[in-house]
This record gives sequence, C-alpha cells and structure tokens, in this order.
Amino acid sequence: MAVLTGTLNMAQWALLSNEPLVEAVTFSLIDNGSVMARDIPWTNKATLVANGVRFEGNLPTVNWSPLNAEGVVSLGTPNPYQEVAYTIRNYIDVDKAYVLDENQIAEPRAIQAQAVLKALAYDFNFQFINNNHVTGNQNAPVGIRYRLDNPATYGTRAAAKIDAGGVDLSVAGMTATTANSFLEFLDQLLWSVDAPNGNQDGINNPNGPTPGVVLYMNDIMLRRLRRALRTLGTSGGLNIVTDQFNRSVEAYKGCPIYDIGYKTDQATRIISNVETANGALDTGGTFTSVYAVNYGPGHFQGWQFGPVNVQDLGLLNSGVIYRTLVDWAGGFINQSNRSLGRLFNIKLA
Repeated sequence: MAVLTGTLNMAQWALLSNEPLVEAVTFSLIDNGSVMARDIPWTNKATLVANGVRFEGNLPTVNWSPLNAEGVVSLGTPNPYQEVAYTIRNYIDVDKAYVLDENQIAEPRAIQAQAVLKALAYDFNFQFINNNHVTGNQNAPVGIRYRLDNPATYGTRAAAKIDAGGVDLSVAGMTATTANSFLEFLDQLLWSVDAPNGNQDGINNPNGPTPGVVLYMNDIMLRRLRRALRTLGTSGGLNIVTDQFNRSVEAYKGCPIYDIGYKTDQATRIISNVETANGALDTGGTFTSVYAVNYGPGHFQGWQFGPVNVQDLGLLNSGVIYRTLVDWAGGFINQSNRSLGRLFNIKLA
C-alpha cells in the first residue's frame, strides 16, 4: 500500500456515515478520551500489510553547473518500511434471562457494550504509548515510546528524544526560571516533529484544528504546565482551540493538549509520574514525559479495514445466549522520521 491520502479521523468518518451505530460507537470512544477515535487520521483499506518509503537522509545532490553544461543525474535513496495490521475481537455474551428480565434497570447488552468500548479506549491509549513486542503485547501495534527508543528499526530520530535535564516543575521547586526552561524544552519538542511554530493554522479555525501536532501528558503534568504559565504571569503560548464538535480544547501554540489517562485498571497512569530520570522505567523516580505526534500530511497516520464494528449476532444456537461482536482491524504508518517526539526527565516531585 502506498502513502495514504484523504485520511480522516474516526470522528470525521462518523460524521459522514449514514449508519447510526457507527456514530454511536465512535462518539462513545471519543467520550472516553480515545486517541484511536479522536486524533489518528485513518484510511479505510482492507489490507493486512502496508508498504512505503521515507527519506531519512540520503537526499539527492543538487548540481550547480555553468552555462551550456549538461545536467547530471542525482537520485535520493529512500528507506523502505513495512507495517502490519492488528485486530481487536471481543464477544459480549449475555444470558437471555437477563435480556428478558422485566425488572432490569438498564438493557444489559447495551451496558456491557459500553463497558467494552470504554475498555477499548483505555487499552488502545496504553498500547499507543507503551506497547512493545519484547515485554508487551505482540498482538497489538508497537507504541510510540518503543519506536523512539529504536530509531533504526522504526524510522525515528535520536534527536526526537529530548532530555529536559531534570527541569524542576515540582510544587516546591518551580520558579520563573524553571518554568521558562521547560517552555524552551517544549518548543524543542515541537521542532523535533516538524512544527517549530506549532499548529498555527489550527488556531480559531471555524472547522476545527487541521491535522497537526498533538501533545500527550498525564493529568499531573497538565496541571503543572498551567501552574508554570501562571508563575510566569503570561499565557506563554497556551490558548484555546475548538475541535470538530466545537468543544473547547487547551492547546500550546495551537497544538491540542490531552491527558492520556489511565490503563484499563483505571488506577495506573499510562504516562507515569514516577519515571526514572533517564525515562527507561515507569517506577522508582519522580519524573515524567510529554509526547508529541504529528498527524499532518506525510507524517503519522493509520489505516483500518473499517470503523469499529459492534454487531448483534443474535441468539446463539444454544438458545440461551445473546452474543454481540466488537471487532476492528488496522495499523499505524509513520511516513516521516520527524513524526514522533518525547520530552523526558521532567521533575514533578
């Protein structure tokens, strides 16, 4: 599959769909903070493998020549890459006695479907940031953290992992100096993902932000960012943009800022606030990270066989169980080595 064009995020697919169930499923995911439904641009294409090339250096040589001289052939050498699709498949089985119960407070199949979609939103967010195929889930896509840790394999750059030097954003240690230092590191993070000026075309766009950079952090880091700007006595680049549903979203230089949330246990932060200083471990320290992803054209996108499917399979042959299928298939495509970035070693305590 070649480089993708005409990509839409799931919310845009839902708005264009004439299927109420597609809309309901998508909006349920968005309400639970799903990166999958809210942020990633997807192309619908039923393929298990995506192939492409990206330039990671090796650009053509520019030939300066005198008058009346022939041109010379100069070709760049792109780097090929391949990504594969991954699948999500869940059954929801409910005994028909619960379905037929006249005293039920809520329809049990609908309640279970909502619970699965909530778990899907949380788990996809976790895999998106943290998954790897060494100690993680080999049946899910490789997350952006592992991609940044292995630039030669996944077409990222070592320069996109930025050490904040333990910049102190703790309640006791934050000063105007440390707040200023952090904002400079944040600007460096934007530079590393091809957005040194942020998403300027997305600010106050009546149609919502155009695809561009999104910043991900945990809830504590988000509160410390606000505190840092108050310490400076300025907005410091923080502004409000509107999404495709005309909801207000905090942004830094036009780049939406989201708390990535918790794992499905609803107790463990996806981006830890007790990372070690080198960012390698999620426990044992007092530090955190901020991630940046550029979803603009020619950067980070995805493909899917179709929107998340919630399908009523009806009463099984056993005659006692109603079954609902929840499934999806798709994968990530990183078309540039300047799509992903991480700012680590930010002190929170």
